[in-house]
Amino acid sequence: MSFVLAVATNLVANIAFWLALGLAFLAGSRTVERRMVRFFGLGNSRRVSVYLSNAAEPTPRSDGRPRLALAFHEFQAIQSVNKLFGAAPLRLPEIARGLVDGLWLRRPIQHLAEVSPPTTDGAQLSDSCIVVGSSARNVIRRYGVERQLVRATLDAELRLGEAWYTAGDEVTVAVRLDGDNVQHIRARKNLALIEKVHRRGEDAVNFFCVGVRGDSSWAAVEYLVRNWKRLAAEFGDQDFVVVLGVPWNEGAYFTEYPEPSRVASIRTSASPA
Repeated sequence: MSFVLAVATNLVANIAFWLALGLAFLAGSRTVERRMVRFFGLGNSRRVSVYLSNAAEPTPRSDGRPRLALAFHEFQAIQSVNKLFGAAPLRLPEIARGLVDGLWLRRPIQHLAEVSPPTTDGAQLSDSCIVVGSSARNVIRRYGVERQLVRATLDAELRLGEAWYTAGDEVTVAVRLDGDNVQHIRARKNLALIEKVHRRGEDAVNFFCVGVRGDSSWAAVEYLVRNWKRLAAEFGDQDFVVVLGVPWNEGAYFTEYPEPSRVASIRTSASPA
């Protein structure tokens, strides 16, 4: 009788332990999920668009349809976003991962990748999105730059048609603060920017990830994916600009993520509605 009681007690204790563990991980996942939804502006719609740069020439094809081409680092950026939104936003041991991921996937955040159209006609930033690349290859970013919806720009973006940077050049970032006050950040690094933008009175949030080259644009996306919780804790609901420094790779574009240094961090105010 004592043996049966001991087995039953042990069984009940194990069931209670695993239930408590599952509930704890579920509660933690829900807390992080709420932070993610707030940080990425997904309260009204659990959907975010990812606008990729178009590496093709702007001239249309003979049949009138636009040319579309993606560089390797655009695919890497999509893989980074997939890691972010494809599973529960909480690091879990494998024994609890399946349960929490299963519950998370019942209410997934949809992320749709689109290649930049050839012109800004019909462009808008009214929905939450992640914009990858410079205004030279991504007209969604160009739309934001031209209408001063973004505050941080690479100097080369304002000189469209001229040569961009080569390894070892000094890179200049201009950050438009209040009024006519502009802060210039200069470094001989493969600089990358992450900027969070939302307009007053709107819940949608736009993230602009741009680098001196395609590899540093991807590095900005990957940094956002890996560090969004840290950024959320640091800046809360405020808009911000983070300037990252990536070492130049003299021979070729890098394909493995190099952890960048933080060159500058600037809190900014929301853009006018």
